[in-house]
Amino acid sequence: MSELNHSSSPALTARAHYVRRPGDEPAVQGAPIRAKRRPQYGQIVTGFVAIALLALFIQSQAQNPNMEWGVTWEYMFNPVVLEGVGVTIQLAIFAMLISIVLAFVIALMIQSNNKVASIIGRGYVWFFRGVPMLVQVLLWFNLAVLFPKILGQDTNSLISGFTAGLIALSLAESGYMAEIIRGGIISVPAGQTDAGVSIGLTRNQALARIVLPQSIRVIIPPTGNQFIGMLKATSLVSVIGGSDLLTRVQLIYGQNFKILPLLIVAVLWYLILVTIAGVGQHFLERRFNASQPGSRKPRKHSPAGAAATTTTTGGAP
Repeated sequence: MSELNHSSSPALTARAHYVRRPGDEPAVQGAPIRAKRRPQYGQIVTGFVAIALLALFIQSQAQNPNMEWGVTWEYMFNPVVLEGVGVTIQLAIFAMLISIVLAFVIALMIQSNNKVASIIGRGYVWFFRGVPMLVQVLLWFNLAVLFPKILGQDTNSLISGFTAGLIALSLAESGYMAEIIRGGIISVPAGQTDAGVSIGLTRNQALARIVLPQSIRVIIPPTGNQFIGMLKATSLVSVIGGSDLLTRVQLIYGQNFKILPLLIVAVLWYLILVTIAGVGQHFLERRFNASQPGSRKPRKHSPAGAAATTTTTGGAP
């Protein structure tokens, strides 16, 4: 009996080692433990080299007399240039809105069970994605060659440079947007539509209430990218005198022959517009992706809350 007690005492001792007694709890961690990252020397060296090269380039251009920076700043906020900026913004916004509406219809036609509608939708995308946008601008501007009158009105008076550019940009962009919207729709499993139908919804109601709300976060990022591309594509209407930013700049340097400084004016304004659009896209994406991991900053837990979640293991002594 003594041997049995002697042989079992090590097990009892080992088991007693894991019992936590009152007062032995570890101190509450007030802040989360953050791992210290090793310095990335390669990134640091690359960053310094890139900054040095950029500084040298800026210095060389700032001191280059051929740049004529004084002329650039003189025309940066010229009323004629600002009017061109306004026309560029109008073209981009209106063309994007029209293209989204057209693209939504075309995407539904492609996804339709109606074979004829699907073929028409695919043919529409094939044509307007296949023809270069500049060619479409020229075709619409010269529509009077085919149709001298439309609804009893002179075609040239109806289709100005702005109108021709708006039509061409809208139709060309709708071909790309149709595929973006279609991709967003098919990203939602078909079973969710079937589930909506099974609870009494029609397929159109299931599309509006189930599919589209989920597909919107897939559609928004490429749509924002397309809008930025649209801002730059508006410069194509300058070939038909569309009164956009580049058209106004060309009119000015056609008179004073300050070509490079005025092109820099156009470059700076396009960069400003694209930057604003990029910031807007960022906040829009964050708004619709609020439920996705990493879209929101983690909440800080208070020490009191951390203490409340601390539990004591083991039993009484």
